[in-house]
Amino acid sequence: MSDVSGTHPSLAANKAAMEKRQAFELRKLGDSFEKELTEVREKNDKEISKIKKDYEVQIGKEKNESEIRLTQVRQRYGKTIEEETKRFEQLLKDLKESNSARFEETKMSHEQQATNQELKHREYLERARIKFEEEKAKVGA
Repeated sequence: MSDVSGTHPSLAANKAAMEKRQAFELRKLGDSFEKELTEVREKNDKEISKIKKDYEVQIGKEKNESEIRLTQVRQRYGKTIEEETKRFEQLLKDLKESNSARFEETKMSHEQQATNQELKHREYLERARIKFEEEKAKVGA
C-alpha cells in the first residue's frame, strides 16, 4: 500500500494532528512520570535524612550512656583501689610494728643469753682460779 497522506491533504493534516497529539501526550506522560519520580526521590531523601538524624540521636544517646557507665565504673574502681591502698598501708604498718617488736624481743633475748653466758664463763673462770689456787697451794706446801 502506498502512503495515504501523500494523496489526500486532509488525511495528511489529520495524521500531523494525531502525531502532534501523540507527541503532546507522550511529553505530558513523561512530565507526569518525571514529576512522580521527583516526588518519590524527595520523599525518600526526606526519609533518609530523618533516619540519619534518628541514627545520630541514638548514637549520641548510646555514647552518653556509655560515658556515664564508664565514669561510674572508674569511680567504683577508684574507691576500691583507694580502700585497698589504705588496707595495704595499714597491713604494712602492722607488719613493720610486729617485725620491730620481734626484733626488740630477739635482741633482748640475745642480750640476756649473752649476759647469762658471760656469768657462766665468770663462774667457770672463778672455779678454775679457785681450783688452780688449791692445786698451787698443794704443790707449794
